[in-house]
Parts: sequence; structure tokens; C-alpha cells
Amino acid sequence: VAIICNHQRSVSKSHSGQISKLSEKIEELKGKKRKAASKGFGRKEQKELEIEKKIDQTDAKIEKMQRDMMTKEDLKTVALGTSRINYLDPRITVAWCKRHEVPIEKV
Repeated sequence: VAIICNHQRSVSKSHSGQISKLSEKIEELKGKKRKAASKGFGRKEQKELEIEKKIDQTDAKIEKMQRDMMTKEDLKTVALGTSRINYLDPRITVAWCKRHEVPIEKV
């Protein structure tokens, strides 16, 4: 709703700092992943499975942080609270009713 209604806000002063902190954390996790991968060579199968599991968990963390960073970047000028707190836009309600074949009068 905020994007459709063009609810804008200025970019916060701390935005670039937040993005750089997320980037640093991602790089740190990538470093840990490389370190864990290098430890896996020459060990028994069970240890290799544990290391592989840790690598997969780290990959999942990296992907989540990258998605969070992209979302933060994409929504840096969108005022989400304005539409969430004040009203539900009737255009959205009408579009939903039409999509799901619900009579508007029922809503």
C-alpha cells in the first residue's frame, strides 16, 4: 500500500552505516565458511558431515542477511508506517475483492 500510494520519507542518516555493518557481517560469515571448509580435509566422515552441516547453516545465514540488506535498500525511501497505522487503502480492498470474486458490499 505504501508503494502504491507513494508514501515517501527521507533516507535516514544511519542508513549507510547499517548497510555497511550488514556487509561486514556477510563478509565475516563468508570468512568463517572458508575456514570451516579448509578444516574438513583429512578428517573422518563424521567430522566432514558436521563441517558440511556448518557450511550449509552459514550459507543460509548469508542468504538471509543478503535478502535483508536488499529489502532495507529497496525500502529506504518508503514510509511503511503511514499506511499501516492510518488506513487500509480502498484500492487494495477492491482489487482483492475482484481477484477473489467477493462482492464489495460484503466487505
